[in-house]
Amino acid sequence: MNENDLREAMRTTLTLSAEPPPMESTAAMTAGRRAVRRRTTLAGAGATAVLVAAVLAIAPGQRLLADNGGAPFAPAGQVGASPAPTPPAPGEKTAPIDGNGEPQEDATARSGDRYEQGKRVLAGVLAVVPDGYTAPTGDTSDGTPLQDHQASVVGSSWGYLAYAAVAKDTGTGRLLAEVHTKGNTLPTDPCKLARDFWGMGGQCQVVTVGKAKVGVVVKPDADDRLDQWAAYRYPDGIVVYVAQSRNSANVDSTLTPLATLPLSVPQLAALAVDKRFHLK
Repeated sequence: MNENDLREAMRTTLTLSAEPPPMESTAAMTAGRRAVRRRTTLAGAGATAVLVAAVLAIAPGQRLLADNGGAPFAPAGQVGASPAPTPPAPGEKTAPIDGNGEPQEDATARSGDRYEQGKRVLAGVLAVVPDGYTAPTGDTSDGTPLQDHQASVVGSSWGYLAYAAVAKDTGTGRLLAEVHTKGNTLPTDPCKLARDFWGMGGQCQVVTVGKAKVGVVVKPDADDRLDQWAAYRYPDGIVVYVAQSRNSANVDSTLTPLATLPLSVPQLAALAVDKRFHLK
């Protein structure tokens, strides 16, 4: 599996203090899972090199979620230790309080209301799987979950991401939704908003759903991580993206793609204005 083919994440997951170079969060999760498996199957210096390489792929200040009971890997030199928190400098961002009443370790919520909003996005994705399709669970052969969700600070707002594999006959694709709360700086024009999704561009058309104008990229440019996606900005500023893909190679190269996309363009546009994704 090509690691760059599975960057299912908020376009810029920021740390809560100094800003590191952006890194998409699902790539980080995938790298962590690979590191765990490699650590358990390799021994000696070779295994150590692989683990260190995976950890160093994370920008300074970020920590990656791995398949070790939900505990994050620490940056090199901090494994097994938690450095004492540094008081914020004047004017510096402070960490939001997570569900356990403590400041978050990084930009990703692992409990609390924001974490639960990410779960709601996944529940919404699963609820709109079309008739005739199933939503398989478990992991791919590469250890990537077939269903996952995340909530992260993105600039001055929050981003919620969830995706689920969808299967029919012998093919497997996926559905995905991403929600940005108020305070985001995403474009207001429907097609500019749609093309801005993960910076993928694409051929866009505006679809009217009731009184709403939804931007739908019906064909991607060179970036084929997804096949189609719809984008809508609510009057209150909340942004919803809903996407679909039949190309399972973006998830696991051993899976066969779906014969056709699960949703029509009007159905995809309608989901972008579905109230179940209008989350604060």
